[in-house]
Amino acid sequence: PAPAAAAAGGAAAPLLDKAGSKTRDWARSEKNRKVRMEGEGKIPGWIGALCYMVLGFMKEILFTIFPQKNLVLTNDRVGLTRSAMFLFIFIIIHAVGNLHVFLGPDDFNGYGYFYVRL
Repeated sequence: PAPAAAAAGGAAAPLLDKAGSKTRDWARSEKNRKVRMEGEGKIPGWIGALCYMVLGFMKEILFTIFPQKNLVLTNDRVGLTRSAMFLFIFIIIHAVGNLHVFLGPDDFNGYGYFYVRL
């Protein structure tokens, strides 16, 4: 005999009733999912959205440079990995440096003068 169809219970509910097995209450799971999807992160507003977007980009860039497997530098990939690391650090340093724009013209000019002296 085929098992009976389970009662409706949301996307996470089982499709078939399993006689004799422990039944799960999916109501709490659905409630928690609803709270997660409707709420904001720990940093509210558009600043939080911007922070989470930047963190997402940084995560993807790092996972591109450093794969999920152990980092193995073979002879054919050493140059590629070194240049990717260099470019990543270069971008971070200059992106942080460009934030001097928000500290005023004197500070931004000082930042430019710092690079001229190098």
